[in-house]
Amino acid sequence: MNSLRKSIFSTCLACFASASFVSGQILIYDYSEAMFFDNEAMARGAESPGYGRGTAMVDLDNDGRLDLIVTTAGMKDKFYRQEADQTFTLMNNAWSIPPHIDESWGVIAADFDNDGDKDIYFSNGGFSGAEVNVMLRNDLNTSGKFIDISASSGACSLVVSNFGGSAFDYDNDGDLDIFLSAAMGYTGTVRPPCELYRNDGNMQFTNTAAAAGIIHQGDFRNCGVADYDHDGYMDVIVGNMDWANILYHNNGDGTFSDQALAAGVRNPYRSFGATFEDLNNDGFADLFIPKYEFTGVRTSSIFINNKDGTFRDISAFAQMSSQGDMGHNTGDINADGFPDILIGTGHPYWASKDLIKIMLPVRYSDAMSSRNAAGYLGLDAIGQSRSHGYALGDIDNDGDVDIYNNNGGPSQIQDSWGYNALYLSQGNASNWIKISLEGVLTNRDAIGARVRVETNNGRDIWRYPAAGKGFCNTDSPILHFGLGKTAARANITEIYWPSGLVQTYVNLQTRNQHDITETGISFTGNPAVGGQVTIKAAGPRNGRVELLYSSSLIYNPDPVNHTVHRLGGVPFYTGSTMLGANGRADITFNIPNDPSLSGTSLFLQAVVTDVLRPSRLVVGTNAVELAIP
Repeated sequence: MNSLRKSIFSTCLACFASASFVSGQILIYDYSEAMFFDNEAMARGAESPGYGRGTAMVDLDNDGRLDLIVTTAGMKDKFYRQEADQTFTLMNNAWSIPPHIDESWGVIAADFDNDGDKDIYFSNGGFSGAEVNVMLRNDLNTSGKFIDISASSGACSLVVSNFGGSAFDYDNDGDLDIFLSAAMGYTGTVRPPCELYRNDGNMQFTNTAAAAGIIHQGDFRNCGVADYDHDGYMDVIVGNMDWANILYHNNGDGTFSDQALAAGVRNPYRSFGATFEDLNNDGFADLFIPKYEFTGVRTSSIFINNKDGTFRDISAFAQMSSQGDMGHNTGDINADGFPDILIGTGHPYWASKDLIKIMLPVRYSDAMSSRNAAGYLGLDAIGQSRSHGYALGDIDNDGDVDIYNNNGGPSQIQDSWGYNALYLSQGNASNWIKISLEGVLTNRDAIGARVRVETNNGRDIWRYPAAGKGFCNTDSPILHFGLGKTAARANITEIYWPSGLVQTYVNLQTRNQHDITETGISFTGNPAVGGQVTIKAAGPRNGRVELLYSSSLIYNPDPVNHTVHRLGGVPFYTGSTMLGANGRADITFNIPNDPSLSGTSLFLQAVVTDVLRPSRLVVGTNAVELAIP
């Protein structure tokens, strides 16, 4: 069967590659190989039937294995722990999950208190009407339980119909805030504004929506977050069902302004969400906007980021189609390096087969095209469904992206009951690398970071951590970089942290996972001959920092030690300092009392070692310049 599918897939690709448009024949780069999936939900105990909505695929108990949270509208949401044999055990009772019977539509799994485990936020209501949301603090590492803090958190105080939400650090204070998209519901008459909850620490939140300018009313669906214009602050896109989309630009002062019209993404109408994703790997977040459309007039939309604060619509060129988009997400499911689009279709009154748009880059352009591939990949094996949630991640830890698909129609209508799919990838010959990030100055989940992998054949591949994506899913936080069928190495890996630090590695081993902690140095003070400045170091908690300085700056990649040497000549060693339990330290640097230094610069770099986890790579940090007057 697999050989037959591969033959059909190759034939399909050949037909696609010869397709032409009015502008002439399109030429595509194809870095992909066939990738097939098998539905293992029943065999592994994760079928979880019900009225499915959003899904999370994260490690809840820090045992190194990805677990599942499955929302089920009008029923208890389910928490599944992955066992060592890769089967799943329902843990609601063992983990003291509150027995809420509510209309859950989305799930955000994020470390809101920066203590190293994933807390849970459920957005409730959706079509079904206004409800109170639920927030659970993860205390598995201490008491073995989840604690319901909905009433005390301040983030669940409104009775509103929410479709989804996203976690992001909108004020860059190092902890995660919450944006929620609000809707009318079936029987609603008033279009509500969205909600914004500022994290004040200690799991306490304040509703700052009105003060922040989140005041536009609508019948909103799902949302997404990214710094689309690279100004250092995360922005929000919100899909609107019956009017204009909202693009909330973060002004950097705690307020937002709607730039959808100026950016060119105000329309189309009947948007069921909006998802940021760097579809063409140019380092700028593009947009996929799904359409809940059954007339065949309006298609799903792709907007490419023009890198100047605006976007352009390439939907027709990219061969987007028209169908009832509800469930949706994006991710590179065939390891070619380009994110693909997953579309869960259907209608409250009938089911449909899901669509998978495999995205392909167009030569001599930053545009993208696509081919429909669900049947060839095995990703419509459950047949016609009312699909909502897609969560992506390497759940069996074999190097390939797997997919959990949550299905089900209107709550409590028995004919719309759905069975879920756990699609495990069979893999292909493409190379890959996985990166897990841990913030120190940044929020611990590293949401807002941007990661670039440069391959030996000249490609850049970008990934971004997120929580609350697509139809309010949370994908695995472990970033997966498919390198395609022609790349042998990851020459350079760079992490651009929201703190402003840039961390560089050389020649990281492929077909492996690398756990990376935010590490780097900056300084405060005024450099002067014989004076002092304070070097502010960040890195692994309780790690060791060795500080060096030199009068010259170089850039010398070292593939053996996986680092970049940035100091020329013979650097001077100033000693070592231990980072605190928070991964931070202030180091006093004494500038030599040498008059010849006047009018010159000294350059500093640190070498940081993770003492508690010595198997991790030693980090050569960024360099800082002390310009001495």
